Amino acid sequence: MVISTHSTIDDANDVKKVSYVTSFWAKERHTTIHPHPHRREIEAALLANIYNPHIDQVVVFLDGVTSGDDNVEEEFKSSCVHFHQDMAEINHQFLHTSSSTNTHGVDPMSKVTCVNVITGQPTYHQMFLNALSNVVTGDIVIVANADMAFDDSIAKARKLKENVLLVLGTRGFSPDTMPIWTRQFYDVIARAENLQLKDSVLDQCKVNPRTWDTWIFHKEAIQGQLQEEHFQRPNNNNEMTSFYMNENGAENAALWAVEQCPSLATTYNACDEVLSWSFHLTAKTHHSQGQTIWPKGDGGVGQNPNSVFVPEPWGGSERKKWKSPPYPPKWCKRENGCFFG
Repeated sequence: MVISTHSTIDDANDVKKVSYVTSFWAKERHTTIHPHPHRREIEAALLANIYNPHIDQVVVFLDGVTSGDDNVEEEFKSSCVHFHQDMAEINHQFLHTSSSTNTHGVDPMSKVTCVNVITGQPTYHQMFLNALSNVVTGDIVIVANADMAFDDSIAKARKLKENVLLVLGTRGFSPDTMPIWTRQFYDVIARAENLQLKDSVLDQCKVNPRTWDTWIFHKEAIQGQLQEEHFQRPNNNNEMTSFYMNENGAENAALWAVEQCPSLATTYNACDEVLSWSFHLTAKTHHSQGQTIWPKGDGGVGQNPNSVFVPEPWGGSERKKWKSPPYPPKWCKRENGCFFG
C-alpha cells in the first residue's frame, strides 16, 4: 500500500480553497454490538478524502450526538470528540499498514472539522445550509454522501467557473478502473473486516444520467439565494413537506431547488471529468427520517425507474428541455472552456 505520491501540490497561485462537506451519524457507544459494516466503509471514504491533497478541508456534520443529553450516561455519550478519536485510531491503523507515510509534512487530521448536531439526519435544505455556514472555509464546496471517495480528478473543482453547478454520478466501485491510491483506503480500512464483500458497484455515470451523489459549487454563488419552500414538495395528501437525501427522486427535486438561484447559469453532470467512487459494497442502510411517498402525477422524470412518480417541477429543471443535467459536450474536454476557468 502506498500513500499518495501526487506529483503536484496545488500551486501557490491557486487561491481558491476547496471544502468537502458531508453528514455522518454519531456512533452508538452504549452497545457491544459490532457497528454496521457500512460505517467502516464511510470511515474509509472519509480518510481517503482527508488524505486527498486537492481537498483543503473536510467538514463532517455529526448528527444524533448525545453529548448534551442528560438521559444518557456519561460513558455512553457520543460526540465529535469521539468521532475524532475514532478517526485518529483508523488513521493510525492505515499508517501502520501502509509502506509509506508521505503526507507532505501535514497532519491529515488537521483538515477535519466536526460539527455536533443534536437532531437527526438533515433535510436537503439543511444540508445546503450546512455547506454555506461559517464553519465551511472553502471558496468551492463539495457536498456528497459520506461514502463517496474522490481521486486526483477532484483537483479540477478548484478551477470551477463561478456560475456553474456541477453534479456527479458515481463511477461505482471497480478494482480495475479505480486508482490504486484511492482503493487502498477501502482495502486497508473496510475490506479487512469484510473479506466476503462483492468486488464492484454499478457505474451510474454510464448507465443512469438522472442520478447523482455529489454537488460542486462556489459558495458565494448560492449564498443567501436558497429558498426553503423550494426544498419542499407534495406528499400523497398534497401537503408540502421537506425531503431528505437518499429518498427516491430527492436529488432531482434538490436540483430544481438549487437551480432557482439566479446566479447559476449552467448545470453539468461532470462524472466523466471528475470521478467519485462509491465505498458501499455492504448491505444498504440509511439513518433517515423515512420515505415520504411522492404523489402520482403526469410527466415527472420520465424513464427514471426510481423516480417515475416525481411530478414537475421537482422532476427536472425548468431551464432546460431535458430532465437531468447534460453531460459536458465533447469540446469541453479539448478546449477547457466549458465549466472550468
